[in-house]
Amino acid sequence: MSRPVLLKCSLLLAIVATATAGGTPPLRKKFLGANWKANLRTTDAVDNLVDDLNRMWRSLSKSETDAVELCVNPPYVFLDRVRQRLHEDIGVGGQNVYDASGPNREDNTGTTTASMLKDIGCAHVLLGHSDRRNRLGETDDLISDKVRAALDAGLGVTLTIGELKYQRNWGLALWTLKKQLSAAARSIPVDAWDKIVVAYEPVWSVGEGAVPCSPQEAQRVNAYLRSWIRENAGDEAAGRVRLTYTGSVDEKNAASYAGLDDVDGFVVGRAGLNTDRLGSIVRTLASSAASCDSGGQNSFYV
Repeated sequence: MSRPVLLKCSLLLAIVATATAGGTPPLRKKFLGANWKANLRTTDAVDNLVDDLNRMWRSLSKSETDAVELCVNPPYVFLDRVRQRLHEDIGVGGQNVYDASGPNREDNTGTTTASMLKDIGCAHVLLGHSDRRNRLGETDDLISDKVRAALDAGLGVTLTIGELKYQRNWGLALWTLKKQLSAAARSIPVDAWDKIVVAYEPVWSVGEGAVPCSPQEAQRVNAYLRSWIRENAGDEAAGRVRLTYTGSVDEKNAASYAGLDDVDGFVVGRAGLNTDRLGSIVRTLASSAASCDSGGQNSFYV
C-alpha cells in the first residue's frame, strides 16, 4: 500500500477514534441495490435469475459477502417467490409502496402496504424513483408519507432523489436535491438514518446510451447531501446514512465511484439483470471497503 493511502487510512481511523471514544464507531457497510423494474415478466425468467444470483453469491469469498449488502427489487407479483428461493443473505425489497397519489390508505383497491412487504420477508422498499416522480406525478410530500409508513413497518428505505436535465442546466440541481431530501427527512427520526440509503440519481444520466455523471460530480453532490444531513439531523445521522450513486453504473465504471469518500455503493438497473456484471460490481465494492485494512475489514468513517 502506498504511503499516501496509508496516511489517509491512518488519519481516518484517528478521526474515528477521537469522535467515537467510549462508543461504537459508525460503520457504513457498502450497499448494492438492483432494481429489476418490469424487465422480468415470467416466473421462468425470475427463477433463472434467482438461480444465477444464488450461484454468484456462493462464488464470492466471505470477506466479499461480509463487505456488501446486496438487495434486489423485483416486481410486486414476484416478491414472495423471490424471497422464498433467494439466498437468505441477499435482501429483497419492493419497488414502491401504496399508490401514485395520496392520501396513502390501506383500504384502497389494489394497494400494496408496507406491512404486507414486511410480512413476506422484504427488508427494503425503493421510494422516490424518477419513474414515480416524473412519470406518475408522485410528490415530495407523498413520498415523505411513504418513508414514514415504511419505517414504521420496520423496512429499510432506499430513497431516490435526482434532478432533471433542465434543472441542472439552470443551476437548480442542488436546490432540487435539497427540496426532495428535506421533505423525506421530515419523516425520518434522528435515530433511524442508519435504515436509510439515499440514492443520487441524476435523471439526465439514466437510460440506454446516457452519459454517466462524472465521479467528481457524484462525490461533490453526495458530500453536499451528507453535509445537509449533518446540519439538520446531526453528526451521528450523517455518519450512518449511506449515500449511493445510480445513473448508468456498470461493471466497467464502478471502480471510478466505489473509492469516493461519500459514495457508499450503487443502485443499478440493467447491470442487475446479469449476475456476471453484478458479481463484478460486488467485488469492486468489497475491494474499496477493504482499502484501509489489508485484512479485508470494512472502513470506518465519520
